Amino acid sequence: MNPSLDVVIVGNGVAGVTAARIIKEKNSKARVSIYTDEIHQYYPRPRLYDVLSGEVTPSEIYVFSGKWYENSGIQVHLKKKAVGLDFDRKELLLENGSRVDYDRLVLASGGHSFIPPIKGVDKTGVFALRSIKDALTIREFTKKSKKAIVIGGGLLGLEFATSLRKLVQQVEVVEIFPRLLPRQLDQYGAAILKNRIASRGIDFILGAKTVEILGRDIVSGIQLDSGVEVSGDLVLVSAGMRSNVQLAMEAGIKVNRGVVVDGYLRSSADDVYAIGDVAEFEGRVYGIIPAAVDQARIAAKNVLEEEKEVYTGSIPSNMLKIVDIDLASMGIVNPEEDRYEEIKRIDDEKGIYKKLVLDQGKIVGAIILGDRQGITAIKRLMTQKTDITKHKHSILADNFDYKKVAER
Repeated sequence: MNPSLDVVIVGNGVAGVTAARIIKEKNSKARVSIYTDEIHQYYPRPRLYDVLSGEVTPSEIYVFSGKWYENSGIQVHLKKKAVGLDFDRKELLLENGSRVDYDRLVLASGGHSFIPPIKGVDKTGVFALRSIKDALTIREFTKKSKKAIVIGGGLLGLEFATSLRKLVQQVEVVEIFPRLLPRQLDQYGAAILKNRIASRGIDFILGAKTVEILGRDIVSGIQLDSGVEVSGDLVLVSAGMRSNVQLAMEAGIKVNRGVVVDGYLRSSADDVYAIGDVAEFEGRVYGIIPAAVDQARIAAKNVLEEEKEVYTGSIPSNMLKIVDIDLASMGIVNPEEDRYEEIKRIDDEKGIYKKLVLDQGKIVGAIILGDRQGITAIKRLMTQKTDITKHKHSILADNFDYKKVAER
């Protein structure tokens, strides 16, 4: 291990900061610096909804204080945009013309909001939410708007809708799929979630595609593919994320949808790694926090070359809370093959829906809606590939003791 290693990280999101923290914990003498075009210290993007609704100020969602970075020995350079790479000299080029030497470079530059090519999408009153600046801009605009349309009924779209509703906006969510969260929920779970959110005053139009943003210069509504027009004076587009690959692509690093990495999280360039929303592993850009943390942890070890670890992928998992509705979705939730077995528990009165997907007695997928009980234990059983066959008829009961499975 090289004690004087210079590790430079591009991006101060969850992947970049987690990698920096672990590198310093494992090698306190390594020099670790983070470069970002952000003006804010690291904050978790899910907290942007709280900034949008006005429940917190930007600085209140920072994960670490300035003192923490100082004590950890991590140098964070805000408002320092990376614009190029010189592999021969092993230098990162910054927008201000300066160059930064590195022994190992970690690309953790995240992604940006995808804006579909909808006619009129450049009108005043159309927004995407990816940063604190976006949240503050939208919040200011709501002072003169009354009805918001959210295009996209995915995880982020539903969170955005909830935040806008808290600002006393009338809110309508337009989703191209016939149900909410098609990747995270099955049909029954989606129906329960929709009913619970609708009871909070949020309206839905499902199975509809937005083809045009209406209005001369300022938004007045949208037109659907059916010809129906929906009025509104604010449009928030939540149509997914695209990796920030420009820096890597211009440098000649292999890029597909993200920066292509191997099992060690290495890119096609020597001593350059990629993690988080910018990384593509085995054809997949995960775009979720658990995968970013997994990759950061493994890349940190491999960067130091103290102990090698291979990344084999992450279990897709999402945890969110919409108003007071807890939802956990993990692994395979909509199995298409006959070999899978499904166990369900439904409580319509309480709005609770639980489902486990089993493959030869092992949990490979789970939906837990309206209740937090058992989420951590179930995720652990999935990770450990524990056979729960003997408990499958009781495992979703309120009083089930998960220690009984762990002790087997």
